[in-house]
Amino acid sequence: MNHMLRTVVVVAFFVALTAGSGWGQTKAAGPSIDPQAEKIMQGLNAQKKKDISASLEIFDTMDEMAEAGQMIQYSHMRKLVVSEPKRFWIESTGDITNTTIWKDDTTLTLFDRSANAYAQVPAPGTIDETMDMLLDTYGVTTPLADLLSDNLFAVLMKNVKTCRYLGLHYADGMKCHHIAATQKDIDWQIWIDAGDVARLRKVVITYKQNPGAPQYTAVLKSFNTVSRLPGDTFTFKAPETAKKIPLLPVKKRSKKQK
Repeated sequence: MNHMLRTVVVVAFFVALTAGSGWGQTKAAGPSIDPQAEKIMQGLNAQKKKDISASLEIFDTMDEMAEAGQMIQYSHMRKLVVSEPKRFWIESTGDITNTTIWKDDTTLTLFDRSANAYAQVPAPGTIDETMDMLLDTYGVTTPLADLLSDNLFAVLMKNVKTCRYLGLHYADGMKCHHIAATQKDIDWQIWIDAGDVARLRKVVITYKQNPGAPQYTAVLKSFNTVSRLPGDTFTFKAPETAKKIPLLPVKKRSKKQK
């Protein structure tokens, strides 16, 4: 079940982008930050404050090093509906996982459509708090977990060594501001729409400490703000033949192991 959760949660959660604080703390650490890159990312955060409810489609790819030493790429299409601050629905279809997630005001449900099995855990908090709970309790890590934070700017810049504005480049046919940053273990790039509305269009994360430096890439295919959503959008109704299975917490490491 932990495998199911890992593959389910590797999704395009990153639409939950909100403004953050803590820039002073980041600057004190001495990174090299391009002022233009900072300004554009702050504009992205300001726009997200207006996009309380939205529906999206995202295409992503993830690399995995095979035992033979060859890098293999897997692909997924994600459909997402989010209503901040607590609710979201995600349907993932692709090479590794065919799953759906519901998060209402109280519960997170993970449904593996291929196995016809589901698990539920209490999740009364916000989207950000739910992601923290998944990591702390179940050991779940995701390529874009940081981008779920309601302190996006502070989270992104916290461990940055360099952050550069690369100019106007294209992402999925759209002219975008291209920003690239380096950290100790990863490098990341983001493309932000250069039109009238600042929205994230593409993300690339490079895990440079892993063999072969695998990448995770997510491209936003569509984005629509939603004024009204059906009342049952975020509520799970179990199929009659579906099997409910437990989601077991991971054992917490001792201080010596950390």
